[in-house]
Amino acid sequence: MNFSKSNVIYNLLLNLPVCVMLTLTAQFMNNGGFQVYASDFFINFAISFPIAMAIGLILPLLWLGRWFTALFGVRNDTYTHNILYRCLATFFSSLLYSLILSPISYLINRLIFDPTYPIGQYALDCLKTIPVMVAVGFVSSLFFDIPAYRVAHKIDPNF
Repeated sequence: MNFSKSNVIYNLLLNLPVCVMLTLTAQFMNNGGFQVYASDFFINFAISFPIAMAIGLILPLLWLGRWFTALFGVRNDTYTHNILYRCLATFFSSLLYSLILSPISYLINRLIFDPTYPIGQYALDCLKTIPVMVAVGFVSSLFFDIPAYRVAHKIDPNF
């Protein structure tokens, strides 16, 4: 667990926009088009954001990203100046986030909005959303990661 000020700020600045993008995507997928219902959006954001923060602060994502990229023989001593390392590490962390976040938020949604929903259908629906959520998480993380990193690095140059 890493609860340093720079790590908390980094996770806040990254998870906030990424969770907004993931929540919007979930709204689009579940509402059959480009419809967003404010109450559903805020409930889903209130579910996903604390889970995403917990994942970012509890899991050793830096170590896991380096482990994953080492499997491919990719140099992993710098994140910002190595696009292959950045893409592979971001993909792996997006995969981890989606595998944890999607089932939990999907289950909570089903308990809130339709507790009689069949568990088998829940599992199938959840599995269908994971690839989309990985893709959205990956793209939005690539976009928002460097600004979040720069702010955290100003707070702690060793970040």
